[in-house]
Amino acid sequence: MRLLDRLSTRLGSTRLDTALALAFVLVGLAQVIVWPIADGVIGELFVLGTTLPLAWRRTRPIESTLVMAGFFLIPTDGFAVLGFVVVILQLFALGTHGEPTRVVAAVTAFACGTSVVGTLLGPEPPVAAIGGVLVVVAPLLAGRLVRHLQRQNAALLSLTDQLREERARAEANAVDAERARIAQELHDVVGHEVTLIAIHAEAATSALAVDPGRAAEPLAAIRTTAHQTLAEIRSVLNALSPSAEPGSLGAGLETTAALAARARAAGIPNTLTETGSPLPDEAPASLAVRRVVRECLTNAGRHAAGQPVTIGVHWDPDGVCVEAANPTDATAYAAGRGLAGLRHRAELLGGTFAAAVDNGTFTVRVRIPTGGTR
Repeated sequence: MRLLDRLSTRLGSTRLDTALALAFVLVGLAQVIVWPIADGVIGELFVLGTTLPLAWRRTRPIESTLVMAGFFLIPTDGFAVLGFVVVILQLFALGTHGEPTRVVAAVTAFACGTSVVGTLLGPEPPVAAIGGVLVVVAPLLAGRLVRHLQRQNAALLSLTDQLREERARAEANAVDAERARIAQELHDVVGHEVTLIAIHAEAATSALAVDPGRAAEPLAAIRTTAHQTLAEIRSVLNALSPSAEPGSLGAGLETTAALAARARAAGIPNTLTETGSPLPDEAPASLAVRRVVRECLTNAGRHAAGQPVTIGVHWDPDGVCVEAANPTDATAYAAGRGLAGLRHRAELLGGTFAAAVDNGTFTVRVRIPTGGTR
């Protein structure tokens, strides 16, 4: 698209230069016919040689300037009325479009030389040669300045395009990262609660088959878990909103002890030991600990149903360490979104994550530094 724009611009400028050159030729010929500046056809030849090159001043600035400057050597008894305008337009185009610089300098020197010689051969006093040099050099320098500014503008436009593309990529990456974060938060919340609901639902189904009255307890647990799930999801969505206040993610969430108790009530046997002085509930490390405990209980309920889970949460002045272990079948273990989310959460807080199956026991160990903040 840009190539077509440049081509159309170039063609348009060529037609304009051609029309301009023909206009100057007609005016110059009319002048030398009415007021001759040389004998015979020399005046007409001088006008043609110094004005026609304007048609190629932007497409062939070097060649057209050389042709024009060569005709300056023709001695005349006067000069064309618009001759200075023609020279200014031609040399400005040379400064703007001519390259390379060393060739432009050589052509300019040649034009200055022919202008001085032509002036000395004409009727003007020798001091007029200074004006001949200035009329060549001044528009050339103006053209070089315009060329420099044009290149700076082009570089700025290119940089603007690059920055726009980089911003678009950054925005797309930010959207992807936010989607991943929302997906991880919802997985951490919904995955555990749905596992508990499924366990309670299986218990209720079994109770209905034997004694419908015994189904009341698991059904009540399902209702409680569903309400807790809605509260957790609402808390996550509030925290992810642009107007979220600091600590909103921790508001209304269960403690690790409450998580373990509900899991036990749902049929996931576990032992939770917590030592040290925990940080406030809204602290990032505290939120991460709850997510780790929740995921460990969820994994045990899914992949090692009925097997006891041992969880230890140990706070110290420099951080917190969460360790979980439960018997499991190695063939049933598979790394999924939950464990990947725990690793990402730990590394995001500058911590470490490790999970492995060894001798029939699945272990998880997460260490999160707190920097001694209490």
